Amino acid sequence: MTDRPVFILYGFSNVSDEFKPKGLRQKAIYVESPVASKRFVGWLKGCLSVIRCTKTNDIIFCWYDFQAVMLYWMCLLTGMRRRLCCLNLLLKKKDTALNRIVRTLYRKALISKNFYASVTSPYYGERLKQWLDIDFNYIVIHDLFHENWIYESTKIKDNSVFVGGRNGRDWPFMLEVAQKMEHVNFLFMMEPNDYEHLRGGVPSNVEIRTSVTFNEFMQEMANSCLVCLPLNTEAPAGLMVVFQAAGCKKPVLITKTVTSEEYVTPERGCPLERSIDKWVDAIDYYLEHPDEGSRKAKVLYDFCYSQCGIQQYSKGIQDLIDLC
Repeated sequence: MTDRPVFILYGFSNVSDEFKPKGLRQKAIYVESPVASKRFVGWLKGCLSVIRCTKTNDIIFCWYDFQAVMLYWMCLLTGMRRRLCCLNLLLKKKDTALNRIVRTLYRKALISKNFYASVTSPYYGERLKQWLDIDFNYIVIHDLFHENWIYESTKIKDNSVFVGGRNGRDWPFMLEVAQKMEHVNFLFMMEPNDYEHLRGGVPSNVEIRTSVTFNEFMQEMANSCLVCLPLNTEAPAGLMVVFQAAGCKKPVLITKTVTSEEYVTPERGCPLERSIDKWVDAIDYYLEHPDEGSRKAKVLYDFCYSQCGIQQYSKGIQDLIDLC
């Protein structure tokens, strides 16, 4: 263990013990961002807290990439010097004024010699270079697969499709798919906000639940025939549900993106283009061929267990810290 500690900034109590890296050579000092009515205020307070308890050239590891970018600009504008690193960039490409400003903030930080970052997929890292029109170094750290996500089914529901999660879901698209499949029962587990933004009627073969517990989410997934993850972004989204589906040994159908293709390949599931007809055909196929779906689910589980476990995850974080 080295003499200098690493200060780990996390947000809103979202890093439970099982997600903390194991066996770091440095002493880890955790600094929490407080809960606030506005998320930005909580992020800012967390940044101020970690600045106050560090000194020149100390290493600050940020669980949330935008806080690392905030810290970079705070240090730049005040003349302070900290060595910054962040876990898995999450920047999305959106054609909005706010996103253009955010891209400028990220671009400057990522080319700094005092800023280091990881990505969860090398394909996403290369796409970021194109989006931002810069060249920067990164390392790949797979998201963490946790054994607490291994669930067994209590009773498989016939012709059932589970669709769940929050970040980056293409709910309107999935609703259109479901409308063409009256013979299939869909369960949508979503955030209340997402439900409020759904337009059009919900067909009788779609059940929607919001604000569910973790156990309810996992058990319903385990009791389904397959899991669908329609995505509306190339940025990291849906990976936790991919891991949870792997833990439940369920075949995964997912929108093909530069992030998802690192995890769900044709051998480990079914990556799909955004085409209603292709999704309809794929859902029918895997419902009619459960053995093939089970085989691919087992391959996905083996990949997650061997390549995304706590040892690989902790090593990646140590490698990122060592770059500082």
